[in-house]
Amino acid sequence: MFDYGGTLVEEDPFDVRAGVDVLLADALDRPPNVSLDAILERGDWIGREVSARRDEYQIETPWPAITRLIYDYFGICFRRPLSELELAFWDASVTTRPMAGVHETLLAIRDMGVPMAVVSNSSFRGEIIRYELSRHGLAEYFTHIVASADYAVRKPNPLLFETAAALIHVRPSDVWFVGDRLDTDVAGARAAGMQPVWFAPTDPAAGDDALVRVANWGELLVALRGLAH
Repeated sequence: MFDYGGTLVEEDPFDVRAGVDVLLADALDRPPNVSLDAILERGDWIGREVSARRDEYQIETPWPAITRLIYDYFGICFRRPLSELELAFWDASVTTRPMAGVHETLLAIRDMGVPMAVVSNSSFRGEIIRYELSRHGLAEYFTHIVASADYAVRKPNPLLFETAAALIHVRPSDVWFVGDRLDTDVAGARAAGMQPVWFAPTDPAAGDDALVRVANWGELLVALRGLAH
């Protein structure tokens, strides 16, 4: 199983201004005294408030709830439901690129007959993550995308990892979980009884000596083939 951002794909900085522009273009009624800067300022404040608490309690806040906290405050509603606007906001705000070597490695793993899933901390739904992966030809490798927005809890809570393992019908003890963060990916996989693999292309020398570490996707494939033999 794999983490999403920083592992499967590299993410550019989030362009929240572009996303807000898309939402405002769909607004039914925008009070004349509500500026774009005011909306961005409230969004930033709510983001700080929510982020601190969701990390502390490992609870996810889905994008529609965050969006309502921002726009309901200003009395702004939209023509389309938030379930549709979520993808539009994502399209405007998010730019990603597949990590070098990821295609070749995932293809080889699939050819080994290994089931694969993604476990991601995201306020966006799993179908949005799948959409982004499909843009790079990566979605086809994964039977399930487990996003925290769909399950209320965030990594490192082991509930998210255990659920993903159950969905692909594999015992947690038989799962390798690959992710780039020690605090969420490695810690959560360990708590769930999985073998964590730290994907650390920029800092392969740090961390736990007992931890499996790979600096790139090619090293991961070598490690998996060694396990298979």
